[in-house]
Amino acid sequence: MKDAFAGIENSEHVQQLFIRAAGYPILALLAGVLITLLIQSSSAAVASIQLLAASSAFGTDWHIVLNIAIPFILGSNIGTTITAQLAALGTNVNARRTAWAHTVFNIIGAFIFFWFIGLIGKMVLIIAPWQLDGNTIAAGIAIAHTLIKILEAVLFLPASGLIEKIVLWLIKEKPGQRDIPPVTLERRLFDTPEIALDQARREIVRMARYAGEAVKLSISGLLNNNYRRLEQARKTEDATDSFQYEITSYLAALSQKQISEQVSSELPVLLHTVNDLERIGDHAVNIAEIAERKIQQNFFFSDSARSEIRALRKQVNEMFSRIISALENGDAASAKKAMINENALNKMQIDFRRSHVQRMTNGQCNATAGLIFIDMVDNMEKIGDHLANIAQAVIGGLQWDGVGADNED
Repeated sequence: MKDAFAGIENSEHVQQLFIRAAGYPILALLAGVLITLLIQSSSAAVASIQLLAASSAFGTDWHIVLNIAIPFILGSNIGTTITAQLAALGTNVNARRTAWAHTVFNIIGAFIFFWFIGLIGKMVLIIAPWQLDGNTIAAGIAIAHTLIKILEAVLFLPASGLIEKIVLWLIKEKPGQRDIPPVTLERRLFDTPEIALDQARREIVRMARYAGEAVKLSISGLLNNNYRRLEQARKTEDATDSFQYEITSYLAALSQKQISEQVSSELPVLLHTVNDLERIGDHAVNIAEIAERKIQQNFFFSDSARSEIRALRKQVNEMFSRIISALENGDAASAKKAMINENALNKMQIDFRRSHVQRMTNGQCNATAGLIFIDMVDNMEKIGDHLANIAQAVIGGLQWDGVGADNED
């Protein structure tokens, strides 16, 4: 599109359009929008106005010339947002919201300053008190353009929260929609392996947060028969798959570089941690599938069973919190506390299996619902096993000694 309209701003017809619109501020603004939309360059559109002004196309009274040029500038500020909008086509919610933040910022700014064209012109003449002529009017227009952008920044910085609300209202997240986050791993850091490894650790912490969120959503969907949360759990688990692929590829590439013994010994532990987190995501999906079977077959858990699920959830959530703290800060104390949660989960698995069998014996629930409950308890216990692997890795200083080998599915 940009190539197709290249040079249009310099054509005689466009220049005539600018000259005819000059006496009508709203038409000048619309002309600035249109031309900038086509050429996708506000600087080129403004440069065209500067050339016309320098050739006296708008007259020689520079007060009037500035008042004519400013609406064109405001229009070009709106038109230039097309570049971000085109870049956001087919992208995720956050990318589209970023493009619309740019658009909303420039549209509101143009609307506000459209009513103060004369004041902006006077401010330019104060900033640039020299005698404006054909050689200096271009500088005056450039100052006007810069002044508008500075005033917009000063005006909107305190109102950024309001712009955020407008953008969130314009671009709503659809039910069950969750964007897969970008994984930030810079391969140019391979020349400094310690920094590259630290970057990988940060992304592993992010992966752990997403895995924990997937588990929370799946359990919430199970307890509340909420299909939306179950779908969100699946979307969140997709993110853990993306993290696993990107981090594993990154660490594998790093292992091919010249690295210290310390980095070399930590790499396999981090890879093992990534795999554990991905398996946790899989268990979250298993729980979501269990919940769907429960909903579709119209099964209900007794109050005792629901109370036991909440107890399991409390232990898992607490264990996740401690594991994330351990990974983020290299905190062996938090990792050791997480092992207490894992022991509690193991005991709960045994106790809750026994109590649920008793409920089935007493006729408090049917056999199929009982099997669904036991399947859910087993998945929760497996999540604890994988978190325990990570805790053992942190306790061992992320050095490879076969940590986690005993807690495989």
